[in-house]
Amino acid sequence: MGEGAPIPSNEAERLKEVAKFCPAGGDSDEVFDKIVAMTSAYFNAPITLISIVDEHRQWFRARVGLEATQTPREVSFCAYSTLDNSRLEVLDASLDTRFKDNLLVTGAPYIRYYAGAPLITEDGFTLGSLCIIDTAARTPMSALDVDMLNGFAELVMMRICHMRSRNFVDPPTGLFNRLKFEEDIHQTIRVKSTCEVYAIDVIAPKFLNDIVKALGYIFAQDLILAIKSRLQKLLPDTCLLYKISPTRFGFILKEQQTPEHICENILHNFKTPVACHGIPIPMQVGIGVLPILKSQELQQDWLRLVVSAADEARDRKLGWFLYEPQFDAAQQRAFMLLSALPEAVNADRQFSLVYQPKIKLPSGTCHSVEALIRWTHPVLGNISPAEFIPLAEKTALIASIGLWVLKAIIQQAVAWKARGLRLLIAMNITVSDMESAEFVDTLIHEVEKHGLEPADFEVELTESMLMTNPKEVIRQLERVRKFGVAVAVDDFGTGYSNWAYLKKLPASTVKLDQSLISGLCTNKNDKKLVKTLIELAKGLGYRVVAEGVESEEVLELLTQWGCSEAQGYLIAKPMSSKALEAWIVQRS
Repeated sequence: MGEGAPIPSNEAERLKEVAKFCPAGGDSDEVFDKIVAMTSAYFNAPITLISIVDEHRQWFRARVGLEATQTPREVSFCAYSTLDNSRLEVLDASLDTRFKDNLLVTGAPYIRYYAGAPLITEDGFTLGSLCIIDTAARTPMSALDVDMLNGFAELVMMRICHMRSRNFVDPPTGLFNRLKFEEDIHQTIRVKSTCEVYAIDVIAPKFLNDIVKALGYIFAQDLILAIKSRLQKLLPDTCLLYKISPTRFGFILKEQQTPEHICENILHNFKTPVACHGIPIPMQVGIGVLPILKSQELQQDWLRLVVSAADEARDRKLGWFLYEPQFDAAQQRAFMLLSALPEAVNADRQFSLVYQPKIKLPSGTCHSVEALIRWTHPVLGNISPAEFIPLAEKTALIASIGLWVLKAIIQQAVAWKARGLRLLIAMNITVSDMESAEFVDTLIHEVEKHGLEPADFEVELTESMLMTNPKEVIRQLERVRKFGVAVAVDDFGTGYSNWAYLKKLPASTVKLDQSLISGLCTNKNDKKLVKTLIELAKGLGYRVVAEGVESEEVLELLTQWGCSEAQGYLIAKPMSSKALEAWIVQRS
């Protein structure tokens, strides 16, 4: 059947234009259908096609007289037009050495006559052809017919360009959209050696959603239009503004300008709330800046990088943030970890628990431990909880991690009970664990199911949790205490420390933050504060645990002041359950 048309020298660039102008899978279009119908009628052709030549096939944007929607590229007549962007006319394919063995000639639809006018972009790339096909040989076209076929092909290209332009516009704002933004970045660096790309995150998606719920979609749309109007006034006259997502705008600076000047101007302006329907709405602006060099033309992640920089600027309240490669590496690692967490929760050997002993003072005996989660990623190795727990807390994954830790602790308690070892096991909980009844329901169910003592378990929470939803947190903690499980306030003495909050909590234990303990021997204020905290907490009936104990001198001070228990590297590092059992035996 032959190998088909040769591959043109500019094929890589041509295929990019095909993907740009004629993405596969488009819906049928009435205008295309009318053009092929008119062309077929004018030329009295049984088959008329708008054929797009892709890498391995030709597919038909519209067709008359043919059931097939595509054919392999090697049998495509239209592929020959990509070689020189010229019209192709074949009077009798059965006599043409290029086509006489073609399957479309020797078999259905038994092509004899073919004439195709190329569909050429402004940059001179052929996307395919508008072609007419007959099953009988014909004489050459007249000059008038050639002009008509070319004219119909021009109509096809006009429609292709119109549809592309329509796909480039964000309807609510009338601005060019993300697709146009990305294309214009490419075009800019082809012409210039460098440019700077900006993304402006004007409002947090959650806040915009709250606005929609409170004031409606029309108000939210009008607010975005008001933001657009203000931004356009702040940019140079020749600078286009793009709408690149529901809450983000973008622009390209082709001339070298200092980011500080334009960013600070925008940030200063948006300190004044945006008025919409007479209501002032405060903005939460973050601006990302990404310099692009011509040598980076092949890179396809510009939008992701600049949007990430804008998010970072807003989340960290920096105002604006210049992209840095190490920042992107951290973002990608964070995404990898988040993507891997669901599998880790369900895998057998990725998550594990270690246990750090707490000793009673002054006796030094161990009756309680703190359970700490560890993650061994199959590729990245050991991942610190300090890295993956904050990431998980921003997603729904944290709830499943909390339940995994709870069930693992229950299993360990069952195993220790069978060996005659009884320890109070403490676990850290997060806000999500207390935002609904699921965690506490599971805790109660598992303890009762396995015949364990509620008093052998303790949950540790940080005071900052109360700043999120204090009523619900306290309600769930009261259920925990009523069941008989102990409650400890972790990291006490820093951050949101508040005795009024502590009085509201059904807590039995206060854990002094290790940052205070580490400074006992060098900081007089820490020494006075810790001594006072121990006295007050003990006076109110709380068990007091000091964490981060790393020296005998600190341990001696804590013992003198009446601290209930101590935990830290001086006593023991976190260890596996088997190592803990051996450690306890060794101390007994």
